[in-house]
Amino acid sequence: MRRDTVPFLWLCGPSGVGKSSAGFALFDQLGRAGAAAAYVDLDQLGLCYPAPGDDPRNDRLKARNLGEVWAGFRAAGAQCLVVSGVVDSAEEVRRPASRVAGTALTVCRLRVGADELRGRIAGRGSLLHLTEDAVRNAAQLDGSGFADLVVDTAGLAVADVVARVRAAGWPGWLPPRPVSAPPTAPPPPAGAAGTVPVLWLCGPPAVGKSTVGYEIFTRVRAAGVTAAYVDLAQIGFARPAPAGDPEQHRLKARHLARLLEGFRAAGAGCLIVSGSVTDRATVGRYARAVPSAAWTVCRLRAGPGTLAERIMLRGRGGGPAIMGDELRGRPEARLRAHADRAARIAGELDAAGVGDLCVDTDGRSVAQLADLVRAAAGGWPPGGR
Repeated sequence: MRRDTVPFLWLCGPSGVGKSSAGFALFDQLGRAGAAAAYVDLDQLGLCYPAPGDDPRNDRLKARNLGEVWAGFRAAGAQCLVVSGVVDSAEEVRRPASRVAGTALTVCRLRVGADELRGRIAGRGSLLHLTEDAVRNAAQLDGSGFADLVVDTAGLAVADVVARVRAAGWPGWLPPRPVSAPPTAPPPPAGAAGTVPVLWLCGPPAVGKSTVGYEIFTRVRAAGVTAAYVDLAQIGFARPAPAGDPEQHRLKARHLARLLEGFRAAGAGCLIVSGSVTDRATVGRYARAVPSAAWTVCRLRAGPGTLAERIMLRGRGGGPAIMGDELRGRPEARLRAHADRAARIAGELDAAGVGDLCVDTDGRSVAQLADLVRAAAGGWPPGGR
């Protein structure tokens, strides 16, 4: 590999095989070892539905958006890139890979036998109705001879899968790590100001931002409105963080603006965003970076007891699996420290009055909160159902 190119690893395979878990673990390992690394789950770049009839998985949109976030990661000093995503053939890799300039691609297919794949999907507890589709896809991939590297994950822990990928020689040589990644400049204005309704769910850790945000996304699109969804945490996986911006808000704001352009081109009439924010200045940074958005910022709040209960639940493996979750599997003492921090952040948000509106989540179900948030936002989205 030429030393002026960036190692780019694409982890593919059937749904449930462990692509995202292995991809994030590899990214995390590289970052801890001193490499300037970036990671993205391709599915996170295509959450805009209903999708076109001739592109039901939004592959074109994902390819376009991958190129946009890669530009941001590269500007932030990335020395290597890890992507996880479902593909069925080499052709399906070429389209998005062509958008990732200056990289040397390695396609790694993860595989596992049918019975173990069924067990993993059952353990995940979501999209169970697609289990047999995943098994058929796995069989097709096994018969394709497709990929530069194939790793059989049967009986392996995530760390073992990562070790096998690295033992195969990826990412190879990396240049010396920069002292700090440069801040990423906001993008130029795009589109008419305030034309796309954007609902931002914010609040302290474990308050339910992603869960409620995705529920609203599901309801809006079910009502026939083409809607998009972004979890800010999922578009900012880059290390090291720039000096003065540990939460990567510059990078995330830049990516959000670029993604919104793609979503609009795909027909999205609104966007739901979930993500942490701790002060009004940060909200203003996103508003300046995405001038085409008509923002409604909804802060979710919860009492200290509720936050602690939810954090302990997440730590024990409850709730949806969130890539990069800093709570899952942590010891109880660490979780209690996170609960204290969450309560402190909640108090700071209350004192600062962050958000256009605030909804209390104590004692309420996700479905109830989705209804309350939309009602409090004037029946959001405007003109929707």
